Amino acid sequence: MTKNICIIGSGSWGVALGIHLSGLNNNVKIWSYSKEEADMINNQKRCKFLPNVIIPSSIICTTDFQEAIQGSSMILIVTPSKVVREILVKCKKYITNQSIIICSKGFEKNTLYTLNEVVEEELPNSKIGGLSGPSHAEEVSMAIPTALVIASKHEDVLEDVQKTFMNETLRIYKSYDIKGAELGGALKNIIALCSGIAKALELGDNTFAALLTRGLSEMAKLSIKMGGEPETIYGLTGLRRFNSNLFK
Repeated sequence: MTKNICIIGSGSWGVALGIHLSGLNNNVKIWSYSKEEADMINNQKRCKFLPNVIIPSSIICTTDFQEAIQGSSMILIVTPSKVVREILVKCKKYITNQSIIICSKGFEKNTLYTLNEVVEEELPNSKIGGLSGPSHAEEVSMAIPTALVIASKHEDVLEDVQKTFMNETLRIYKSYDIKGAELGGALKNIIALCSGIAKALELGDNTFAALLTRGLSEMAKLSIKMGGEPETIYGLTGLRRFNSNLFK
């Protein structure tokens, strides 16, 4: 079934998801903060962050929130975490009953909220999901096999995202633990950064093994304290995502 999907954010991940969803016969509109990026997508059918990919002609990019959101049944939030609240404040007057799918990762700096908490605060009546997992945008844009998790408290959101996104190259698994999925996606970056430092210092396999195992243990403990499930940290959004980024 064809859907009208709005993607807020014209970076590599937003465009990659747009290419994937367009390939499944959905109508995709992307919102961009930059007229230059919107013009490149519309006229040249290219994204400067994905230089080897041609964007389908059916994808439309706009700098107008109303144009991007109106008539959509699903909104993907794919902006840097630091501007998620700012973007929601600007566009929420156009949002009606669409499900909100968070595809960004990270925390809000001032509050240390996870992004689902930011969305819940700004859009308290919306059904929210979080899409996360070990995924490089350029590989998704080229239909290289990938597995992701959709996490939500709402069964209908889980079913809708799974049916809308999944095909022979993109596998979507379901989880009710949106907090754990959000934490896994954000916290693994800290361990990945430390791993990069350890590698540059040539500290060896012993150090890396200690960093990975103890880091995952701390992530799991923090997830429990913040209301997530420890098992989620060892799944696609935590351990698997971490390994994908480390060994790229």
